[in-house]
Amino acid sequence: MNIKHSIFSVLGLAIMSVGCIETEKSDFELAVVRDDKIIKEYLTKNNIEATETQVGYYYKKEIANDLGNQIVNDDIVGIYYEIKNIEGQLIESHLDESKPPRLYSYSEGGLIPRAMNFASGLAREGETFTLYIPSYLGYQNYGYQQLVLPNSNLVVKVKYAKTYEKEELKVFEQGLIESYIEEKGLEGFVRSPDGLYVKIVNPGSAENVESKTGSVVGFTYKLIQLEGQLLLAESTNNVPFQISLGLSTNLKFLDLSLMKVNKTMEIEVIAPSHLGYGGTSQVFPYGIRKDLFEKSIINQIARPYEPLLFKATIVDVK
Repeated sequence: MNIKHSIFSVLGLAIMSVGCIETEKSDFELAVVRDDKIIKEYLTKNNIEATETQVGYYYKKEIANDLGNQIVNDDIVGIYYEIKNIEGQLIESHLDESKPPRLYSYSEGGLIPRAMNFASGLAREGETFTLYIPSYLGYQNYGYQQLVLPNSNLVVKVKYAKTYEKEELKVFEQGLIESYIEEKGLEGFVRSPDGLYVKIVNPGSAENVESKTGSVVGFTYKLIQLEGQLLLAESTNNVPFQISLGLSTNLKFLDLSLMKVNKTMEIEVIAPSHLGYGGTSQVFPYGIRKDLFEKSIINQIARPYEPLLFKATIVDVK
């Protein structure tokens, strides 16, 4: 089987219907021929010596680090990057190393564009690559306003800054949370033994029933990604959401946040990702994530390995 065919899917995540497989293959073959030609001509025109990979993208190692840890499957990788299309239009830049790196899992479906994920396995910590990516390994025929144009071939600079163990990741996110609290001048947040940062905005009445395992708690809420204040979900028209505490299917931060609350209590909670959605697929640029979610191309709006801000008002405890 042709390797390029075996990796083809809509951004690596959508599923083709059986009835259109032959048409999609034909379209894909045309895209491969077209984009391979464009990439090769670009490299030749600009006198760039880059290594071609078996799946179709090219790479050039700009900075080597033979002493760095080799990136392997399931590593959590923090990178700095810049994504442009081949015409030089900037799509997104995150090169400022005074800011935290952005994280993803080096695993199937861990990162869009896919070729950035594939290239991780060639790199060591501290190395910098330039990637030359045909559209069929980038965003394919997806477009978003003027930011991402359909069938864009990409030039991507990536610095593979660090890989993270689970405990290192917890420390990393704790740093993000505490920096956020300090920068915003927030007061009243107390860190729990589980790693939640909790602020009681309104304690409610001590006479009300207090929640415990097995309680059904009704609450209105907003759930926000900390960086960029991306609204992930909220109760609509003040209709309360209900949760039965202690179920294994509950998100951990919800169980922990809503334990020992009472009617009319208001809380704000900042939760690290290991108590939330964990390792969802990462998407660069950040700006297209909501659009991909609404189009069902990705199945989770929350970004991976980032803290969440949860604001809730308790409506009922049974």
